[in-house]
Amino acid sequence: MGKTSILEAIFLMAFGKSFLNRKKSDLVNHNSKEFYIRLNCTHPHGFSQLAASYQNRFSLFLNEKKTNIFEINHYLYPVFFSSSDYNLYIENIPYTRKMIDRFVFGVDPLYIRYILGYNRALKQKNYLLKTTQDISELRSWNKIISELAEKIVGIKMKFIEKLNAEITGKFDRGLTVRCQPSLKVEQGISPASFFQQMESMQGPELRMQRSLLGPHLDGFDILLNFKPLKFYSSGEKKIHLLMIYISFIELFRRVKQEYPVFLLDDFDTAIDSKNIDFLMDNYPEMQVIATSVTINHDFDRLIELKKEN
Repeated sequence: MGKTSILEAIFLMAFGKSFLNRKKSDLVNHNSKEFYIRLNCTHPHGFSQLAASYQNRFSLFLNEKKTNIFEINHYLYPVFFSSSDYNLYIENIPYTRKMIDRFVFGVDPLYIRYILGYNRALKQKNYLLKTTQDISELRSWNKIISELAEKIVGIKMKFIEKLNAEITGKFDRGLTVRCQPSLKVEQGISPASFFQQMESMQGPELRMQRSLLGPHLDGFDILLNFKPLKFYSSGEKKIHLLMIYISFIELFRRVKQEYPVFLLDDFDTAIDSKNIDFLMDNYPEMQVIATSVTINHDFDRLIELKKEN
């Protein structure tokens, strides 16, 4: 019926990409060559119109002027929770890393700038490792990457500390998120330390023709009573991942003095009725946009999508 497409459009507007890891070209209707999304929003500053378009290239607009996700972040920040892929955010480290990156971006917009800069530098370094393998040029890229890595790891570790404090304060259930940086941080987080570690990996990296250290390889564990959450039942996984999301929402509200928009796909299978009631009762000011095949009259507004022949 296109229920998930509505949530995907909102998410795409905020992050410039789909939560389903689709290419922009795959989001275009079969009989078209482009798509266009318009979103009107009210916020503490008044009213704004956001828009996104794709025709060979993707563009974002704020009040009809071209913009970027950093500016959009001031007006729209959604949190997405789904019944279909929650398991990936617990068991698949790249998915967990993406979840944490989006969370950090929510409270520190500069973070993604560092990530994008790091990814560009990493791409250049990997290209050199596969082609010329110029040692002096590799050293220059290691210097750039170590400086960006210091920013990324520092912000990320402080965020994890604050998130865990929120989890403990809110639920006190032995639930923690643990970050295991690829670069050693025992001696402190500094560009000099990271640069030295990267230089020591020169031989293995030249043989493997790719970078073997850096934030792009950081590991994550979600632990419940010191045991990885991935070993628990589906019900335990779902409820405790939701606790992490709720704790992030609390942290977001604390930092931004407002709530994110909570997107729930197939909410009656994503979370049970007890937990949807918990959200409604404890966060009455937060906008929740949810999809379902059944009607739930606890929501303020219901929009029925008719089947099209």
